[in-house]
Amino acid sequence: MAQAAFDQSTQPQYGGSESEFRLDLALRAAQIGIWDWDLRTDRMEYTPRAREIFGFGDNEEITLDRVRGTTHPDDATRTRALARRSLDPAIRERSPYEYRIRRANTGEVRWVLAFGEPIFAEENGISKAVRYVGTVQDITDRKAAEHALRESETRLRLAIDASKMAVWEVDLATDEVSKSKNLNRIFGFPEEYTPTLDELRMRYAPGERERVQKAGRAAMDNGMAEFEIEYECVRLDGQRRWLLLRAEIIRKPDGTPTRVIGVLADIDDKKRTAEQQKLILGELNHRMKNTLAVVQSVVSQTFRDEKVDPDILRKCRERIHALASANDVLVHGNWSHSDLGMLVAKIIEPFHDRNSDAFKLDGPDLQLPSAMNVPLAMTLHELSTNAVKYGALSRDGGQVEITWRGGHDGAITIDWRERGGPKVRPPAKTGFGSRLLEKGLSSQLGRIDLDYRPDGLLCSIQLSTLENGATTDLSAHHMFG
Repeated sequence: MAQAAFDQSTQPQYGGSESEFRLDLALRAAQIGIWDWDLRTDRMEYTPRAREIFGFGDNEEITLDRVRGTTHPDDATRTRALARRSLDPAIRERSPYEYRIRRANTGEVRWVLAFGEPIFAEENGISKAVRYVGTVQDITDRKAAEHALRESETRLRLAIDASKMAVWEVDLATDEVSKSKNLNRIFGFPEEYTPTLDELRMRYAPGERERVQKAGRAAMDNGMAEFEIEYECVRLDGQRRWLLLRAEIIRKPDGTPTRVIGVLADIDDKKRTAEQQKLILGELNHRMKNTLAVVQSVVSQTFRDEKVDPDILRKCRERIHALASANDVLVHGNWSHSDLGMLVAKIIEPFHDRNSDAFKLDGPDLQLPSAMNVPLAMTLHELSTNAVKYGALSRDGGQVEITWRGGHDGAITIDWRERGGPKVRPPAKTGFGSRLLEKGLSSQLGRIDLDYRPDGLLCSIQLSTLENGATTDLSAHHMFG
């Protein structure tokens, strides 16, 4: 290649042929440099882009030793062997190769893609390489992207293996299933076996195939991209296992489904553990109910022959019933939390039955820490009892409005408002209910403010909770008599 070819400006050379112009345009667009090694004189010429890639100066003389000095030591042996194969007239290797360099001016490590074309001539009847011309391109960014992709794929594979999930794919046109060792492991097939779709369908437990197909058809008919379902399978060894299927439907631009890709996870241990916990919680709830029933019976029998105010005995029984109701709500939340709306409805149920319009409830879905379940239940019970005896529920047309809302840092505010009852006056003396709330329940709840308005009692309960379900340092402010 003539020296003039290496000294062109970066602007198109309209004086040359059209093919040369197109080649020049392509090389500049791809940021490809050209090098030319004259093996007879060992003279080396590099285009401006090739010099930039290797870190050579614009006017620097480039020698073979200078070029070899930029080759990364770990790649030097391999690149020299490739060059020898290319210059060998018996081999004439023309394959592109990738290797690392250290830029001459900065020492920065870069990846390059090189391609060399040897030119041979006959000398004394022997074919010999006289020139070696080639291209070089900086591919560092591409190599970094490939490395990142490999790392991502490795992390994904490790995550899938650790979770014992199987990735699968089905071609809807051919019913072909992609090969997966984890899929075979889940169903009990040999590791290298490729099961057919029909063989996989045979592994459904009775009735499950229809249920899964129904879910898949519903997703396709509704234009959904994904669906998820749990089902039971029967392995080749006859063992029944619960699986979680998650699938994504791939469609053509016109909406026609072409493939289904998804994951399958063995959730049998988790499923059976959850079922066992449900049974244990149910049994615990049953035993607690029996215990509270025994307590009620003991109370009744103990005071049967004693001179006890029937009203006091009734209140005692109702309070025990409120405890049982609080327990029911806690069991529904797996003993970790209570649904606030469900708890309110459960506690006022006995009073609500007396007058279907007596209560008005309003509030969002909020979860209570388990530690607050019983004290709040007892507080609502005492408020209801007080309303029946002295407040809004003591006469027809009276109504209690209970509202709740969430605040910052997990705080919950519950407001109890009575309307339509007799004129309200602050209590003249402290009864058992007041003592129970002030000295027992209030220390477990939070701040309780009472406003004895003439038109009806207003009680505001401030509950402070943490996200992990623990209560903060709570103290009662004051309760009614």
